[in-house]
Amino acid sequence: MKAKKIVRIELANPALRRIRKNFRDIIELIVKQEVSRLYAISRGARKRSRESTDSTEKEELVREDDNFMERGRRLRGLLSKSIIQCHLGGGCVSYVEATNHGRHPENGPTNLDMAWIPFDGAWFCTKCCEILIEGDKVLREERHPDYMRQLKERGFL
Repeated sequence: MKAKKIVRIELANPALRRIRKNFRDIIELIVKQEVSRLYAISRGARKRSRESTDSTEKEELVREDDNFMERGRRLRGLLSKSIIQCHLGGGCVSYVEATNHGRHPENGPTNLDMAWIPFDGAWFCTKCCEILIEGDKVLREERHPDYMRQLKERGFL
């Protein structure tokens, strides 16, 4: 997303919230299946490379293994930065609340209102967004060295 300001996506209608959750669950399931398929192919290539006696074939199989593993990691990274779930993952406030109330989601909850934070280039649930904004304000007011370093690294200074 190319927005330069924080963008919040909040739905009040329960029917729309249910539809949004279902779409997010489907997309998450598809990504997980594809990652699982890529890792299975990678395991097969790794196994064949160990069994191979030809060095060129072995090299090619190792490259194939690395390629499929990288594609799987890239897909997982894209999922974590998408609007489907909070970018903080297991550290998400909503996830922690859900587990404290006895609900153990396999991953982060997908039924959350989200906010795009351009500084991080990722989507966060609105609860995490509020915490990040407050922390950001404190660090900015104090001109904390770590905060200033982050701004320089990202090209904002």
